[in-house]
Amino acid sequence: MNRVLLKSPGTEVAAVSLLILFMFVITGCSTPMGNPEDGKRWYSMHNCFACHGPNGDDGDAPSVKNLEMNYFWFKRKIRDAGSPIMPEYPEEKISDQDVADLYALLKAK
Repeated sequence: MNRVLLKSPGTEVAAVSLLILFMFVITGCSTPMGNPEDGKRWYSMHNCFACHGPNGDDGDAPSVKNLEMNYFWFKRKIRDAGSPIMPEYPEEKISDQDVADLYALLKAK
C-alpha cells in the first residue's frame, strides 16, 4: 500500500528553518572547552585564592570547589556577581575562553 504525503508549499522551508534554529540553540548552549591548567594560572594571577582559598573551599568567600553551577550561570557571576565584595570581570578583563578555563579548573577541583 503506497501512502501519498501531501505537502504544503512552505513545509520544507519550515523544516529546514527549524533544523537550523535547533543547531544554533544546541551549539549556543554547550560549555566551551576549557583548560584547567590555564584556569589555575588565572585563579592565581587574579588572587581568587585570597577570598576563596587556595583549594577553592578554604577561604572566607563561598566555596568554588567542585562547582555545581552550569557554565552560563558561572560566566554571569564572573561578569557581575551582584556583590559589593566580588569584583566584576567584564569581557575586556577576562575573555570567554579565560572564563571557560577557570570553570574547567573549578569543576575539576
